[in-house]
Amino acid sequence: MEISPQYRFDSFAEGESSRLAYAACKAVAEAGELHGNPLVLVGATGLGKTHLLHSTVNSLRSKNSGLKIICLTALEFYEEFAKNMLLKKENNPSPIEEMSVRYRNTDVLILDDFQNIEGKTQSQHELLQIFNTLLLANKPVIVASQIPVSNMENLNESLRSRLTSGLTVQISPPVLVDRLAILRKKFDMINLKINESVLLHLAEKTSGTASDLVGIVSNIRFKAIQSNRNADLEMAADVLEEHFSNSRKILTMETIVKTVAVNYGISVDVLRLKGRGGKEAVLSRQVAMYFMRNLLKKSYEHIGKYFNRDHSTALYAYKSVEKKMKKEIPFNLEIKRIKKNLYE
Repeated sequence: MEISPQYRFDSFAEGESSRLAYAACKAVAEAGELHGNPLVLVGATGLGKTHLLHSTVNSLRSKNSGLKIICLTALEFYEEFAKNMLLKKENNPSPIEEMSVRYRNTDVLILDDFQNIEGKTQSQHELLQIFNTLLLANKPVIVASQIPVSNMENLNESLRSRLTSGLTVQISPPVLVDRLAILRKKFDMINLKINESVLLHLAEKTSGTASDLVGIVSNIRFKAIQSNRNADLEMAADVLEEHFSNSRKILTMETIVKTVAVNYGISVDVLRLKGRGGKEAVLSRQVAMYFMRNLLKKSYEHIGKYFNRDHSTALYAYKSVEKKMKKEIPFNLEIKRIKKNLYE
């Protein structure tokens, strides 16, 4: 994984929803240790997990250029492991052994998008051995995931136990005060003066992620430069309309599945490919089918095939969600919130 030099602690807009995660990562960067090791950051995409991971690496390297740090995604780890497994019998010493030694000798291990390791049995076992070595040596291990480790069904139980024995921090979507802080920070960073009423309008009209807010700031900056005028409410309204309009253009079945899976704290595999699962899995699957029919206008047959089921299952799911929305106000509000997240 390439570390972005732009991701630093001083460019991170800390808010109530991310305060604990910020403090935990900064503690590693400043003291090189964790109060709870391993540290697991959990939150949907766009909430700042990767920013904090890269900030930790950049800060550690600025203090000690000789520090051995490995920072990569779970998918990159799996691909490296799989490649070395293929070469295992052809080389001596084994590429797997060399890989294992390199990881166990690192001073800090950071793993992003951990949810992508689910179901990959052999690489999970290797990762467990690496974690055991590092944790016993009190070396920091930081993991970021879109799904809580406790909710991953296809995860090595010993690996799950190792990760849940440390400090788990949930990063929630930014509330209004957080969105204001993020916007204010980002506008200050680009030296663009903006009226408080415009800031409040932007913060109130979107409940999006930190990444969404950064995109909105960039668009307003571009418009302000092009029009050679200060950002006002009219400009803010235009940018918001364009932002949400562009988001709607890229809505796909995959986007729906990922968003619904994150909302219910389950993996995409459980939602789409596995058996019926528990009540949460069944409900999330029905919600995903509902959105595919309601928003994408896909046929019931097409939706059924996507989930390896028949058209009657998709039809039943759609009607069940509609009925539940009419009867249960909290569920109705939940569907509206998920729908909003689909377009952010």
